[in-house]
Amino acid sequence: MRIRLLLSLTVALSLYPWPAQAMRCGNQLVLQGMSRYEVRKRCGNPDDESRYYRTVYRQNAINEAVAIEIEIEEWIYDFGSNKFARRLIFVNGRLQDEELVD
Repeated sequence: MRIRLLLSLTVALSLYPWPAQAMRCGNQLVLQGMSRYEVRKRCGNPDDESRYYRTVYRQNAINEAVAIEIEIEEWIYDFGSNKFARRLIFVNGRLQDEELVD
């Protein structure tokens, strides 16, 4: 019975559409929308990090342009010479994007 349950769970997880670029730290995935705390808990401290602010303009309900300042933070994880380094981009504290670093 346990073997059947384990086999069906393994098959179900292998069919789940994981994001193609999801970074893996150990046996855990880092996914879009995660907080900085969640990523740090799974992967540890980044090898490098930088923070800057950008002003974006949005239309409000009465069609006026309103300036909003957003915080952008970039973290670099270098996993050694045999793997590509990864850049994680957080916007207002949430993971928005992940890129390979050359």
